[in-house]
Amino acid sequence: MVQVTRPTSLTPSTQTRVAPEAPARATGPQGFNAIVKGDSFTSGARVGAQQVNALRIPLPWPGKGEADKIGWIQKAYPPAKDSTAEFMKINQAVRAGQNVMPPEAKDCVFLAVGGLLSEAAPKQVYFDKNLDALEAQGLQVGRVPVDTDMGVEHNAAIVRQAVLEASKNGKQVVLIGHSKGGLDSAAALSMYPEIQEHVRALVTIQSPYGGSPMAQDLLDNPLVRYGVGGAVEALGGSIQAGEDLTYDSRKAFLAKHPMPEGIPTVSMASTTANPTSPLFLMEEYMQQRYGVKSDGLVLPQDAFIPGSKSVTLSGLDHLDSTGTTLNPFKPYQPEDLTLSLVAMALKMPKGS
Repeated sequence: MVQVTRPTSLTPSTQTRVAPEAPARATGPQGFNAIVKGDSFTSGARVGAQQVNALRIPLPWPGKGEADKIGWIQKAYPPAKDSTAEFMKINQAVRAGQNVMPPEAKDCVFLAVGGLLSEAAPKQVYFDKNLDALEAQGLQVGRVPVDTDMGVEHNAAIVRQAVLEASKNGKQVVLIGHSKGGLDSAAALSMYPEIQEHVRALVTIQSPYGGSPMAQDLLDNPLVRYGVGGAVEALGGSIQAGEDLTYDSRKAFLAKHPMPEGIPTVSMASTTANPTSPLFLMEEYMQQRYGVKSDGLVLPQDAFIPGSKSVTLSGLDHLDSTGTTLNPFKPYQPEDLTLSLVAMALKMPKGS
């Protein structure tokens, strides 16, 4: 059994969940350009553009905001490869009850790295279904006990420790990071080269690898920066957790710590126009101010790690991929989504 703990120099850990092996459970390609042209919030109950537009109230936004920074990473680094079609094929097989995992999956430990403030969510509703799907395949899983209200560099040290502990018995590690958890995972790989030999693959789910206009816009507001920042720090967290998601911070960090080559990486992003989503107002903010589709917090243009295989899906907000949500029509469930993305990553040879 693998135990993952925070380094002793950091905050005390919560116990990591690791399960014994269990018996296996029986059970149209579209890339980013297609998503930009149109989107729907369900696969079974489509809402017309007129209905969504009827909910929109045009508002004048002062200045251009972050318009010049959106998607900067795709221009500054080698682009990701759109592999949405490959995902769709694997996902279809998963839904048909086929086992898509290669044999080497049994020799891996799958570690989930949660996003910003996700510690506040009960484990039964956050990342639980994703891990259940892997457990049902007889695979070993765990949660990295990152401080989800702390900065990227702080958490990168915790991810490093988790990888070293999980690989003690010779197993390879697959990191699965949601939102900021993807940034923490990638940072560990770039800041601590000694763990690269132990990491078989990295899967990021809706991670703002290049930054987020929501984070930048909010923290550019001094009332938000000092008001929210003061409250977070009073609770033992750090405003750096939000600062690290801004375009300016991501540019500076990646200039010093670019993603290393040779780690098979799959990056997933999504968009939605669901008026029942709890993130609908933020989706509309980015749509109206910048004319871009998003999952409510992250844009596909900012979510893809350079050189990775990218997957762009429609109909999922930022909570749907890893949480138990109230959207009964979401086209992809956390279980099938995770199996498909992980299978894609393990099909990529390491070191290529």
